Amino acid sequence: MKIAMKYMNMTLSVTAMLLAAAFGGSASADSTNEITMTFESMPSYELTSLGIDRRHDWDQVDGVNFTSNTIKAGERVWINQYGREMTTYCIQVFEGASVGDTVTFTQTTDLTTVPEAPPAPGPMAGFQVNMVQDLYSRFIDQKTGKIATGTTLDAFDYSVASSAFQLVLWELLHENFDATNADEAVGQVSMSTGAFQAENDASEATSAIIAELGQDGWGSIGDALVGLSNPTMQDQLTVVPLPTPLLLAGIGLIGAGIVRRRMK
Repeated sequence: MKIAMKYMNMTLSVTAMLLAAAFGGSASADSTNEITMTFESMPSYELTSLGIDRRHDWDQVDGVNFTSNTIKAGERVWINQYGREMTTYCIQVFEGASVGDTVTFTQTTDLTTVPEAPPAPGPMAGFQVNMVQDLYSRFIDQKTGKIATGTTLDAFDYSVASSAFQLVLWELLHENFDATNADEAVGQVSMSTGAFQAENDASEATSAIIAELGQDGWGSIGDALVGLSNPTMQDQLTVVPLPTPLLLAGIGLIGAGIVRRRMK
């Protein structure tokens, strides 16, 4: 028992030193929820044609004008200010972020505040948060933020699975749902009707994802799912894993706060 306690004390001491080194010893209240990241690459995506019209009801079929088949749908890889790689998915179609951009994001675990507006779609309603949390709990590896193995998406190439996940995430945020809870809204999720529609080779994978949403209850990864917002760049979602002490210095202050809450 004494050995275990000694090891725990050493671990916490190392953690404290790493955090102090990473954050310059102290941080002002204004900086505790910000993180700066450089957009490194989109290694796994499919080109997609999108049709978006916020005037459409969720079940409307016709009348959406589609883009050319040039929209990249898939995971994004960033390097944060501490040199740590982070994987994100975009939650805002109408703003941009290009490879090479360095962006300072505001971090939050309150997903009802993201994405910021304008532009559309604006912050998530509570039932949308429930669906997004369920989506992540089923298909994202909480240690890496990437598509998990051991799911129905194993049947598809990784780029197709990543593209399908991004498209369903966009659908959950951009659709005009006529619902007050996730149980009602899930029946309105579709890639071929409504305010958000998509056409690409990932249609079978998107259907597989949608079919599992809410099955046997609504899952959640809680405050491990973090929103990243910027007033002029595309807002993102990322997963903050429960790291080893040697990784704590690279997750940002909001990540350190999440770890502290989990340890209580």
